[in-house]
Amino acid sequence: MSYKHKLVSDAREHAEAHSGDLIHSQELRNFRIRVHKDLRGVETFPRCRNSAWVCIKGEPMALGWIGYGDYQTSKSGDPKYVVYARDVANMKYSDYTEQYYMRMAVNIDTAVKHAKRFMRKYTTDEIAKVFAGDIKRAVRQVKGAADDAYEIARADVGIKNSSYSGDADKRLMSELFNMIHAGHKFVDAELDTNIRTLMAKKKESDRFGDADIPVDFLRTYEHYDGMRVDTTRIADVMSYKTEPMYDHKHTYLAQDLPEELAGKVAVMSMCENGHFVEGVGYKVNDAMFYFYVEDVTT
Repeated sequence: MSYKHKLVSDAREHAEAHSGDLIHSQELRNFRIRVHKDLRGVETFPRCRNSAWVCIKGEPMALGWIGYGDYQTSKSGDPKYVVYARDVANMKYSDYTEQYYMRMAVNIDTAVKHAKRFMRKYTTDEIAKVFAGDIKRAVRQVKGAADDAYEIARADVGIKNSSYSGDADKRLMSELFNMIHAGHKFVDAELDTNIRTLMAKKKESDRFGDADIPVDFLRTYEHYDGMRVDTTRIADVMSYKTEPMYDHKHTYLAQDLPEELAGKVAVMSMCENGHFVEGVGYKVNDAMFYFYVEDVTT
Protein backbone atom coordinates (compact mmCIF):
# COMPACT_ATOMS: atom_id res chain seq x y z
CA MET A 1 0.00 0.00 0.00
CA SER A 2 1.62 3.24 -1.10
CA TYR A 3 1.03 6.62 0.47
CA LYS A 4 -2.48 7.94 -0.21
CA HIS A 5 -2.23 11.46 -1.61
CA LYS A 6 -5.34 13.60 -1.41
CA LEU A 7 -6.53 16.71 -3.20
CA VAL A 8 -7.81 19.31 -0.74
CA SER A 9 -10.90 19.80 -2.90
CA ASP A 10 -11.78 16.09 -2.64
CA ALA A 11 -11.09 15.97 1.08
CA ARG A 12 -13.22 19.04 1.70
CA GLU A 13 -16.07 17.70 -0.43
CA HIS A 14 -16.08 14.44 1.55
CA ALA A 15 -16.06 16.31 4.87
CA GLU A 16 -18.95 18.54 3.83
CA ALA A 17 -20.99 15.58 2.60
CA HIS A 18 -20.59 13.78 5.95
CA SER A 19 -20.49 16.77 8.27
CA GLY A 20 -23.23 15.41 10.51
CA ASP A 21 -21.69 11.95 10.84
CA LEU A 22 -18.06 12.71 11.71
CA ILE A 23 -18.22 13.56 15.40
CA HIS A 24 -14.75 13.75 16.92
CA SER A 25 -13.60 12.86 20.40
CA GLN A 26 -12.43 15.60 22.76
CA GLU A 27 -8.85 14.36 22.34
CA LEU A 28 -8.97 14.78 18.57
CA ARG A 29 -10.63 18.18 18.87
CA ASN A 30 -7.81 19.27 21.18
CA PHE A 31 -5.26 17.90 18.72
CA ARG A 32 -6.81 19.89 15.90
CA ILE A 33 -6.75 23.06 18.00
CA ARG A 34 -3.06 22.57 18.79
CA VAL A 35 -2.19 21.94 15.14
CA HIS A 36 -4.05 25.10 14.11
CA LYS A 37 -2.05 27.02 16.68
CA ASP A 38 1.41 25.58 16.03
CA LEU A 39 1.42 25.13 12.22
CA ARG A 40 1.10 28.46 10.43
CA GLY A 41 -1.67 28.77 7.84
CA VAL A 42 -3.10 25.33 8.56
CA GLU A 43 -6.76 24.31 8.51
CA THR A 44 -8.27 20.94 9.36
CA PHE A 45 -11.55 19.24 8.59
CA PRO A 46 -12.96 15.80 9.34
CA ARG A 47 -11.74 12.74 7.46
CA CYS A 48 -13.56 10.11 9.56
CA ARG A 49 -14.69 9.76 13.17
CA ASN A 50 -11.11 9.27 14.35
CA SER A 51 -9.12 11.57 12.06
CA ALA A 52 -8.96 14.94 10.31
CA TRP A 53 -7.22 16.21 7.19
CA VAL A 54 -4.51 18.83 7.62
CA CYS A 55 -4.25 21.40 4.81
CA ILE A 56 -2.70 24.77 4.11
CA LYS A 57 -5.01 27.41 2.74
CA GLY A 58 -4.43 27.87 -0.99
CA GLU A 59 -2.46 24.65 -1.44
CA PRO A 60 -3.95 21.89 -3.64
CA MET A 61 -2.74 18.85 -1.69
CA ALA A 62 -3.55 17.80 1.87
CA LEU A 63 -0.40 17.61 4.01
CA GLY A 64 -1.72 14.38 5.53
CA TRP A 65 -4.01 13.73 8.44
CA ILE A 66 -4.01 13.55 12.22
CA GLY A 67 -5.97 11.12 14.34
CA TYR A 68 -6.69 9.75 17.78
CA GLY A 69 -7.35 6.05 18.18
CA ASP A 70 -5.86 2.57 18.10
CA TYR A 71 -3.97 2.28 14.81
CA GLN A 72 -1.76 -0.65 15.77
CA THR A 73 -2.02 -3.78 13.65
CA SER A 74 -0.43 -6.50 15.76
CA LYS A 75 -2.60 -6.16 18.84
CA SER A 76 -5.27 -4.03 20.41
CA GLY A 77 -3.97 -1.19 22.51
CA ASP A 78 -4.76 2.14 24.04
CA PRO A 79 -5.66 5.01 21.71
CA LYS A 80 -2.81 7.28 20.64
CA TYR A 81 -2.32 10.54 18.80
CA VAL A 82 -1.33 9.84 15.20
CA VAL A 83 0.28 11.85 12.40
CA TYR A 84 0.01 10.44 8.86
CA ALA A 85 2.35 12.13 6.37
CA ARG A 86 4.35 11.17 3.28
CA ASP A 87 7.73 11.94 4.92
CA VAL A 88 7.16 9.52 7.78
CA ALA A 89 8.96 6.16 7.63
CA ASN A 90 7.85 4.09 10.61
CA MET A 91 10.25 1.15 10.41
CA LYS A 92 8.15 -0.89 12.85
CA TYR A 93 5.85 -1.60 9.92
CA SER A 94 6.32 -2.79 6.34
CA ASP A 95 6.42 -0.06 3.71
CA TYR A 96 3.27 -1.42 2.04
CA THR A 97 1.12 -0.75 5.13
CA GLU A 98 -0.70 2.43 6.06
CA GLN A 99 1.04 2.42 9.44
CA TYR A 100 4.42 2.87 7.75
CA TYR A 101 3.46 6.52 7.20
CA MET A 102 2.28 7.05 10.79
CA ARG A 103 3.97 8.43 13.88
CA MET A 104 2.10 7.56 17.06
CA ALA A 105 2.40 9.22 20.45
CA VAL A 106 0.72 8.97 23.83
CA ASN A 107 1.46 12.61 24.59
CA ILE A 108 -0.22 15.37 22.59
CA ASP A 109 2.87 17.61 22.77
CA THR A 110 4.96 14.90 21.10
CA ALA A 111 2.26 14.41 18.46
CA VAL A 112 2.26 18.14 17.65
CA LYS A 113 6.06 18.00 17.24
CA HIS A 114 5.58 15.13 14.79
CA ALA A 115 3.07 17.19 12.83
CA LYS A 116 5.44 20.17 12.67
CA ARG A 117 8.33 17.96 11.57
CA PHE A 118 6.68 15.81 8.93
CA MET A 119 3.85 17.86 7.46
CA ARG A 120 5.01 20.09 4.61
CA LYS A 121 3.70 21.57 1.39
CA TYR A 122 4.01 19.68 -1.89
CA THR A 123 6.39 20.99 -4.51
CA THR A 124 5.24 21.24 -8.13
CA ASP A 125 7.53 18.31 -9.00
CA GLU A 126 5.88 16.15 -6.34
CA ILE A 127 2.39 16.96 -7.58
CA ALA A 128 3.48 16.18 -11.15
CA LYS A 129 4.50 12.70 -10.01
CA VAL A 130 1.32 12.13 -7.96
CA PHE A 131 -1.07 12.36 -10.91
CA ALA A 132 1.23 11.07 -13.68
CA GLY A 133 -0.44 7.66 -13.40
CA ASP A 134 -3.75 9.15 -14.53
CA ILE A 135 -2.47 10.38 -17.89
CA LYS A 136 -0.40 7.20 -18.26
CA ARG A 137 -3.56 5.10 -18.01
CA ALA A 138 -5.32 7.34 -20.52
CA VAL A 139 -2.47 7.06 -23.03
CA ARG A 140 -2.37 3.30 -22.59
CA GLN A 141 -6.06 3.08 -23.45
CA VAL A 142 -5.52 5.10 -26.63
CA LYS A 143 -2.52 2.99 -27.57
CA GLY A 144 -4.41 -0.24 -26.88
CA ALA A 145 -7.29 0.83 -29.08
CA ALA A 146 -4.88 1.83 -31.87
CA ASP A 147 -3.07 -1.52 -31.65
CA ASP A 148 -6.35 -3.43 -31.81
CA ALA A 149 -7.50 -1.46 -34.87
CA TYR A 150 -4.14 -2.12 -36.54
CA GLU A 151 -4.46 -5.89 -36.03
CA ILE A 152 -7.98 -5.87 -37.50
CA ALA A 153 -6.72 -3.92 -40.54
CA ARG A 154 -3.89 -6.42 -41.05
CA ALA A 155 -6.36 -9.29 -40.99
CA ASP A 156 -8.61 -7.53 -43.52
CA VAL A 157 -5.67 -7.42 -45.95
CA GLY A 158 -4.75 -11.03 -45.20
CA ILE A 159 -1.54 -10.37 -43.26
CA LYS A 160 -0.86 -12.30 -40.08
CA ASN A 161 -1.10 -10.86 -36.59
CA SER A 162 1.95 -8.67 -35.88
CA SER A 163 2.93 -10.91 -32.97
CA TYR A 164 3.56 -13.77 -35.40
CA SER A 165 4.56 -11.72 -38.44
CA GLY A 166 7.84 -12.61 -40.13
CA ASP A 167 10.16 -10.75 -42.50
CA ALA A 168 8.12 -11.87 -45.52
CA ASP A 169 4.98 -10.21 -44.11
CA LYS A 170 6.90 -7.02 -43.37
CA ARG A 171 8.32 -6.89 -46.90
CA LEU A 172 4.88 -7.51 -48.39
CA MET A 173 3.33 -4.73 -46.35
CA SER A 174 6.17 -2.37 -47.27
CA GLU A 175 5.73 -3.09 -50.98
CA LEU A 176 1.97 -2.58 -50.79
CA PHE A 177 2.49 0.77 -49.09
CA ASN A 178 5.10 1.79 -51.68
CA MET A 179 2.65 1.02 -54.46
CA ILE A 180 0.00 3.21 -52.87
CA HIS A 181 2.51 6.05 -52.40
CA ALA A 182 3.46 5.71 -56.06
CA GLY A 183 -0.14 6.36 -57.06
CA HIS A 184 -1.15 2.77 -57.81
CA LYS A 185 -4.82 1.88 -57.46
CA PHE A 186 -5.71 -1.79 -57.07
CA VAL A 187 -8.37 -3.26 -59.32
CA ASP A 188 -10.06 -4.86 -56.34
CA ALA A 189 -11.70 -1.81 -54.77
CA GLU A 190 -12.22 -3.48 -51.40
CA LEU A 191 -8.56 -4.54 -51.23
CA ASP A 192 -7.46 -1.05 -52.21
CA THR A 193 -9.54 0.44 -49.41
CA ASN A 194 -8.29 -2.13 -46.89
CA ILE A 195 -4.63 -1.42 -47.74
CA ARG A 196 -5.15 2.32 -47.34
CA THR A 197 -6.92 1.69 -44.03
CA LEU A 198 -4.02 -0.51 -42.95
CA MET A 199 -1.57 2.31 -43.71
CA ALA A 200 -3.56 4.70 -41.53
CA LYS A 201 -3.99 2.24 -38.68
CA LYS A 202 -0.29 1.34 -38.70
CA LYS A 203 0.61 5.02 -38.42
CA GLU A 204 -1.75 5.39 -35.45
CA SER A 205 -0.31 2.28 -33.78
CA ASP A 206 3.26 3.44 -34.39
CA ARG A 207 2.69 6.87 -32.87
CA PHE A 208 3.71 5.72 -29.44
CA GLY A 209 5.95 2.77 -30.33
CA ASP A 210 9.05 2.58 -28.15
CA ALA A 211 9.75 6.30 -28.21
CA ASP A 212 9.52 8.42 -25.07
CA ILE A 213 6.32 10.39 -24.53
CA PRO A 214 7.27 13.63 -22.76
CA VAL A 215 4.61 15.73 -21.05
CA ASP A 216 4.64 19.10 -19.34
CA PHE A 217 2.84 19.44 -16.02
CA LEU A 218 1.36 22.88 -15.39
CA ARG A 219 0.12 24.24 -12.09
CA THR A 220 -1.51 27.63 -11.44
CA TYR A 221 -1.54 29.12 -7.93
CA GLU A 222 -1.88 32.37 -6.03
CA HIS A 223 1.23 34.23 -4.94
CA TYR A 224 1.68 37.52 -3.12
CA ASP A 225 2.69 39.19 -6.40
CA GLY A 226 -0.23 37.74 -8.36
CA MET A 227 -1.16 34.50 -10.07
CA ARG A 228 1.80 32.31 -10.95
CA VAL A 229 2.24 29.26 -13.13
CA ASP A 230 4.81 26.51 -12.57
CA THR A 231 5.70 24.04 -15.31
CA THR A 232 7.87 20.94 -15.08
CA ARG A 233 8.55 18.24 -17.65
CA ILE A 234 8.37 14.47 -17.31
CA ALA A 235 10.69 12.89 -19.89
CA ASP A 236 8.50 9.85 -20.50
CA VAL A 237 5.08 9.59 -18.89
CA MET A 238 4.95 5.89 -19.80
CA SER A 239 8.12 5.11 -17.85
CA TYR A 240 8.04 3.41 -14.46
CA LYS A 241 10.03 6.35 -13.10
CA THR A 242 8.34 9.68 -13.72
CA GLU A 243 11.01 12.00 -12.36
CA PRO A 244 10.66 15.63 -13.51
CA MET A 245 13.57 17.02 -15.55
CA TYR A 246 15.69 19.65 -13.83
CA ASP A 247 16.38 21.60 -17.05
CA HIS A 248 12.69 22.01 -17.87
CA LYS A 249 11.31 23.80 -14.83
CA HIS A 250 9.85 27.28 -15.23
CA THR A 251 7.83 29.76 -13.20
CA TYR A 252 5.80 32.45 -14.95
CA LEU A 253 3.51 35.24 -13.97
CA ALA A 254 0.13 34.15 -15.35
CA GLN A 255 0.08 36.96 -17.91
CA ASP A 256 3.52 35.92 -19.20
CA LEU A 257 2.65 32.28 -19.86
CA PRO A 258 3.83 31.29 -23.38
CA GLU A 259 1.07 31.43 -25.96
CA GLU A 260 1.34 27.73 -26.79
CA LEU A 261 0.69 26.69 -23.18
CA ALA A 262 -1.99 29.35 -22.68
CA GLY A 263 -3.83 27.96 -25.71
CA LYS A 264 -3.73 24.42 -24.34
CA VAL A 265 -4.98 25.62 -20.96
CA ALA A 266 -7.88 27.35 -22.70
CA VAL A 267 -8.80 24.13 -24.53
CA MET A 268 -8.52 21.83 -21.52
CA SER A 269 -10.25 24.27 -19.15
CA MET A 270 -13.50 23.57 -20.98
CA CYS A 271 -13.26 19.88 -20.03
CA GLU A 272 -14.36 18.20 -16.83
CA ASN A 273 -11.82 17.22 -14.19
CA GLY A 274 -10.10 13.95 -15.00
CA HIS A 275 -10.72 14.33 -18.75
CA PHE A 276 -8.13 13.31 -21.36
CA VAL A 277 -7.94 14.79 -24.87
CA GLU A 278 -5.71 12.85 -27.25
CA GLY A 279 -3.15 15.13 -28.86
CA VAL A 280 -3.53 17.78 -26.14
CA GLY A 281 -3.32 16.37 -22.62
CA TYR A 282 -5.09 15.64 -19.34
CA LYS A 283 -6.95 17.88 -16.90
CA VAL A 284 -6.50 17.16 -13.18
CA ASN A 285 -8.61 20.16 -12.16
CA ASP A 286 -8.97 23.84 -13.03
CA ALA A 287 -5.45 24.60 -11.79
CA MET A 288 -3.42 21.55 -12.88
CA PHE A 289 -2.87 19.97 -16.30
CA TYR A 290 -0.57 17.66 -18.26
CA PHE A 291 0.19 18.55 -21.88
CA TYR A 292 1.96 16.63 -24.62
CA VAL A 293 5.25 18.37 -25.36
CA GLU A 294 4.70 17.82 -29.06
CA ASP A 295 2.09 16.23 -31.28
CA VAL A 296 2.49 12.49 -30.77
CA THR A 297 1.20 11.88 -34.28
CA THR A 298 4.45 13.15 -35.80
